[in-house]
Amino acid sequence: MKKIFFALLAVIFMLTSCEQKKVGSFKVDNFSNGKAGEMLLVMDDKYFSEGQEQEVIKCFEQAQPAINQIEPLFDVLHFQAADFTSKFVRHRNIVHFDFSPKYNNNIISFERNAWSNPQVYIKIAGNNVDSCLNLFRTHVDTILELLYDNDLKRVQYAFNRELEPTIKKTLKEMFDISLAVPMHYFIANKTDDFLWLRFRTTKNDRFIMVYKQPAYELKEANVIAMRDTITKRYIPGAVKGAYPIITQKFGFPIVNPTQIGSKKGLEMRGLWESVGDHMGGPFYSFTYLTADKQYCITVDGFVYAPQENKRDYLREVEAIVKSVK
Repeated sequence: MKKIFFALLAVIFMLTSCEQKKVGSFKVDNFSNGKAGEMLLVMDDKYFSEGQEQEVIKCFEQAQPAINQIEPLFDVLHFQAADFTSKFVRHRNIVHFDFSPKYNNNIISFERNAWSNPQVYIKIAGNNVDSCLNLFRTHVDTILELLYDNDLKRVQYAFNRELEPTIKKTLKEMFDISLAVPMHYFIANKTDDFLWLRFRTTKNDRFIMVYKQPAYELKEANVIAMRDTITKRYIPGAVKGAYPIITQKFGFPIVNPTQIGSKKGLEMRGLWESVGDHMGGPFYSFTYLTADKQYCITVDGFVYAPQENKRDYLREVEAIVKSVK
């Protein structure tokens, strides 16, 4: 997905305020609903043709980037305007095509927490079908980025309610950071500059790595080489001598400069594979230079889930990585 700088949207975001009990920045009494990866599309076939509706739906159902199978970016719940009632306005992610002859202009608006929290409500209002669709096409990258980011926010909120205390203390002592790591993760390996966190089930594994190295130039080749060095050293495979490395083919990994909170660095998403075995899966990582410019710290999440869909697991570890403070 194309990187969107949200500062450009500040002039059109409307922030609602309510006097309710809060945990962090989230209002507990008004928490949004909706399954992981789900969004609600209000688009009335009274005005929009089936072909026009499918064009919009396909944008939301395009493949999630950088996983080793095809899964949709979002699961779309398509509603007619008459069915968009108070029962559904608390959904986490809503895109609403509000078509009516009463409008004098065609306009798109972006609103945070209109009926619940965290919530993104995107409204495309107008009196001309083609103009409404053109507004959507013009802003589709922004729309996708906002909905995706809001999906991660909901995971972070849930995890912040049940932080694993030993891991929280260890992260602070070793790296002077905090992460939204929930209770079901445990420390699988630890050295002076490396921490491996793991969540195991009978069907899959989710992993978080954090490691610190003397400062180096943050460019793609260096970040890849460092990750492969670390995983070879510390992450054993399922068979003797096996270890994970980054897959460098099929256009992966995807590396971009990014900023998470106050930290500027490189994000990398792609696939990992196992040397000496047939394991693999998706990963997401963020590497940044510390404020004193003495070290590079990487926070990395990866998934092993054979025979299962991986999108939601990947978003879980990505949400943890992006919670870094």
